[in-house]
Amino acid sequence: MYKIRTIYVVISFVLSFQFFITSCNQISEGPISQISFSKDTVLFDTVFTQMGSHTEVFLIRNNGNKTVKIDKIYIGGLNASPFRFNVNGYSGNANNEVLDIEIEGNDSLYVFVEVTLDPVNQNNPLIIMDSVIIQSGNESKRNILVAFGQDAYYFYPTDTLSSSGIPYSIIPCDMVWTAEKPYVIVGWAVVDSDCKLTIEPGARIHFFNNGALWVYKDGTLHVLGERDNPVVFEGTRLEYKYRETPGQWNRILINEGSTDNIIRNAIIKNGFIGLQCDNLDAITGTPGTPNQLTLENVQIRNMSGLGIYSNNYNIRAFNLLVNNCGQYSTVFAFGGNIELYHSTIVNYWSRSTRRFPALFMNNFYVRPSDNVVLSLPLNAKFYNSIFYGNAENEVGWDKVYSTALNFTFNHCLLKIDPNTNTSDVNYFNQIIKNADPRFEDSFNQDFRIKENSAAINQGNPNYVTQYITKLLFDLKGSNRLWDGAPDLGAMER
Repeated sequence: MYKIRTIYVVISFVLSFQFFITSCNQISEGPISQISFSKDTVLFDTVFTQMGSHTEVFLIRNNGNKTVKIDKIYIGGLNASPFRFNVNGYSGNANNEVLDIEIEGNDSLYVFVEVTLDPVNQNNPLIIMDSVIIQSGNESKRNILVAFGQDAYYFYPTDTLSSSGIPYSIIPCDMVWTAEKPYVIVGWAVVDSDCKLTIEPGARIHFFNNGALWVYKDGTLHVLGERDNPVVFEGTRLEYKYRETPGQWNRILINEGSTDNIIRNAIIKNGFIGLQCDNLDAITGTPGTPNQLTLENVQIRNMSGLGIYSNNYNIRAFNLLVNNCGQYSTVFAFGGNIELYHSTIVNYWSRSTRRFPALFMNNFYVRPSDNVVLSLPLNAKFYNSIFYGNAENEVGWDKVYSTALNFTFNHCLLKIDPNTNTSDVNYFNQIIKNADPRFEDSFNQDFRIKENSAAINQGNPNYVTQYITKLLFDLKGSNRLWDGAPDLGAMER
């Protein structure tokens, strides 16, 4: 048993993690530089089940010897905020302000903050934020306030990993998440070793800021959505302008498991990395047999980093759509066995310059702790699929020549460097090279193909009949064999 609390963890591609929002507690030359807060973030962690209020307290400390004069202390949202406060018994005025306060040297003020919410009001944000601000002249400092705005299941950190500083909580073993209420993850929520998380159809999982779901070594994830009732993973900002905004949360990280992992009928959107699959044993130099992740009818989009990043993993996907990623749409690295059937792997990212292809493969890993190059064989097979985008080349690979890197595109449409030799049928069998698939509206992420698309009726029906229960119907539920020959990609015309 590998418990997360007792084992040193290696995570690739983990950026420095910032929990909640750092306060503006920077040293300045004015007298306000003597001021500090007992808490930089005040979390109202009660899970509300009915109309009510909740109160938290923190201290404003004067760490110097001289009295500090504060012009005002106020709530950032003023009288429109659901938060109210008093300072040493002085309540905020009609504008939610307390004026002209002094703190003597080496003394402190008690601040009591109350929030009143109707958590059953689904028009509330999932998480409500504001701040208590102290102002002296032109200088100010703020303390962040965070409250849960709806009746939901909230997971917030109870501990911090000493090796990486990641704040995390452990999900109860063998828990089942239903569609009854949303699930909100603050920090990293962990499926521990020898435990299983099952997510039922229609469940909604929301991540706050750098939140993530981590299926640790020998843990298991089963996402069991239905075609018309998918499971959705996204951020906590539900306003219209954030509905397709990348980078709002961190990732879903899956390590090797004791059993296979399944994600079926799911939408994963608006994060940094959609799915990261890491074989920790392989990364640390002791590779075993990589575990299997099966993806069925999965959409991954709007990732500021990568859609799928795999290190020595076995992935089999049916009706997979990955698009709009700031770097790669898919990376299959450091070996493993990959099979993609009727998938659309594309990238039309326009928020910044993109230097990476939609699909990238390699058979090695450079261990960051000592720069040792580890290599393992990669076997990748792609069937009846589309790899396209707005870059000149959307398919790339690299290899250590002492280790095998085998890949085959069978009946696929590729956007690839025109100078690439695609004559070897062991690698490129019945491909369509650099023909426009003519998507309905790539700008608005509609990747159905038009009637004059080069992908129409170009699929091999044998792959459909081989996995008839998984591939007869496309991502949207259309019959692939209605006219005898399937179209390429995740969606039939």
